Amino acid sequence: MPIQLNPEFKISNEYKETSERIERIEKAIKCILNKIGEFKVLDEKLVPQGLKPIARSIAWLVDQVVVQNLKKYEDVCGIEEVKEPPHDLVQYDCILKLREDDTECFINVKTSLTATDRTGRFDISKADKLIELYEERPDLLLLVAIIVVDFDDVRVKFEDLIVFNVAWVPEVYYNRANHNLQSRANGMQTPRSNQEFIEILKQKMDEAGHLVHYS
Repeated sequence: MPIQLNPEFKISNEYKETSERIERIEKAIKCILNKIGEFKVLDEKLVPQGLKPIARSIAWLVDQVVVQNLKKYEDVCGIEEVKEPPHDLVQYDCILKLREDDTECFINVKTSLTATDRTGRFDISKADKLIELYEERPDLLLLVAIIVVDFDDVRVKFEDLIVFNVAWVPEVYYNRANHNLQSRANGMQTPRSNQEFIEILKQKMDEAGHLVHYS
């Protein structure tokens, strides 16, 4: 499906290729989710009262299931290559290349429950680390893939997927309390250049008095 654009913004030819690539990435990840469908977290006997439906309690498992199955089903889902990050202290969970496309797409997998309010803000990543990553890779395409799940007792069922470009978040919101870039989880996008995104984020950090500390 086409990405959701800010109604005040019409996509230009400059960003059309990126927009189409995001749509292909979304289609590939949906292919994986459809292949899996659902999975069991643990033996019911260990939790006779069931597990509380808390997204963070299963987020790491969802990350692992999605990334490993991106590799498993790459041939049937239009994926050329999936690479894991060098360590856990990065802003993405895997690097994905589509078939017949040399662009490396950095994917940050997030987990959300079906009952979660999509209008509230959520953490994307530490702002200073994002700036470092974008400055190291000026052409970076960093996508957030929100895996929407239904968590019932000990089973996790994939229900929906929201994919968006971090540099295109409509509101660049810096949370001065936890130093994270935050966004709403509705997938809305406002296309802009990576450089413009970095400049806005730096400005927000500066307004909070944090830019000098991280420079």
